[in-house]
Amino acid sequence: MLRVLVLTLAVLAGAKIWAQERLFREGSEEALIRAYRERAMAACQSAQALFAGGGATNLLWTRPTSVDLVIGRSNVDVHIWQLASERWPLRFKHPHVVLSLGAADASSTCEYDVIEERAYVTQM
Repeated sequence: MLRVLVLTLAVLAGAKIWAQERLFREGSEEALIRAYRERAMAACQSAQALFAGGGATNLLWTRPTSVDLVIGRSNVDVHIWQLASERWPLRFKHPHVVLSLGAADASSTCEYDVIEERAYVTQM
């Protein structure tokens, strides 16, 4: 009987820790997106103007269809064991706000590095 009680308490404690961690991560993600969304849209619009050669751009980053938060840029060529690399934080540590456009431009994304305050536009 005592084992059942201890096991039940352990399961409840684990569920409590899991729920608190999940709520903290969701709240942190939402707070970071709200704090940096406007900066990301402005930086992506500026980066798009530079990407297009200073001409008129047809992509409007001020109205993205989705805004997500990711940690690290996947297209940086650094492996996880290369801790001494100066680009390691870009790949595995910096938070990025990722803006994606609608179905017509599904391959167009912009990643805004919160630490560097720089946008990276990708079009395919």
